[in-house]
Amino acid sequence: MKVHKQLGILHERRQTIQFAKLLVGISDDHGNYSAREHGLGPLILSQNPNAAKRLFNVAETLYAVKNANDVPDIIRMAGLKYFQIGVGSEASCMLNPQVCWIANTRSIWTHLVFKHKGDFGRANEELKLYRDEDETSEMAYRKWAAIHRAMNANLTEIVEQGSQFAKNASVKSGKVKYLWADAIANALYAYHHEE
Repeated sequence: MKVHKQLGILHERRQTIQFAKLLVGISDDHGNYSAREHGLGPLILSQNPNAAKRLFNVAETLYAVKNANDVPDIIRMAGLKYFQIGVGSEASCMLNPQVCWIANTRSIWTHLVFKHKGDFGRANEELKLYRDEDETSEMAYRKWAAIHRAMNANLTEIVEQGSQFAKNASVKSGKVKYLWADAIANALYAYHHEE
């Protein structure tokens, strides 16, 4: 929630550069784990003309979005190199976490585990279909956009089950739906993929 609030303050004050650096995980790793993990934040800012202003402008659209299924099209229309579904959906969730969810490796894997009724092998195999392509290709973008749109029902189930497990363990659950879903997905992925 801290990053969500800080982004709101920077956006309201129209501090475009500071806002953009936080949105792509440069000034704070918590701003965008997907961008940070793959070193994309500096590339987004350096490889796109007027990147900070363009990120600021796309954020205005993401703040106002009422249907998260519109997020892939908004990201695509922004036309920012390296700002694809993983990084863009995470930005959308940080800006508008009651409406928008994150579609990165961890959350997609968790969605696939639920889709395949707990079959980790099938989830791992299907995840490879999303990760083994040239991430800049049109086909890869369409596949990531399609799975982003398919995730909502399973994310709702993940939140409900995660909240019940938290309650049973006397642990406070997250109050912001899609940030809580992402926290659960990160924990599950880490637990099942530790090396």
